[in-house]
Amino acid sequence: MWQRIRRELLIEYYWWRRHSRKKRYLDSSLGLMGILIIISGIAVMVFIGQAIAVIFRNMIPFVGGAQIAGVYWYSVTFALKMCLALLILFVSIIGFLIFKFTRNR
Repeated sequence: MWQRIRRELLIEYYWWRRHSRKKRYLDSSLGLMGILIIISGIAVMVFIGQAIAVIFRNMIPFVGGAQIAGVYWYSVTFALKMCLALLILFVSIIGFLIFKFTRNR
């Protein structure tokens, strides 16, 4: 009797394990590319928000000598961050399209 119960449990465990593996879609390269696109899109939105804040800060008509240098270097670092974020976004979109259209089914 115990052998029969054990055998039935092992069969159920085998089928449960087999079906649980097929439900994970994030293990594929397509799922990872989707995650990268979402993360880079959120980063671009944050950087656009920073750009709007910089525009409002630069609307102040009177800027002292040390503040000019700070605003200059802040705009340079912002430009570098924006370029990096857009580069990640476009590379992930291109990779997404490549994996989507060249995937063997």
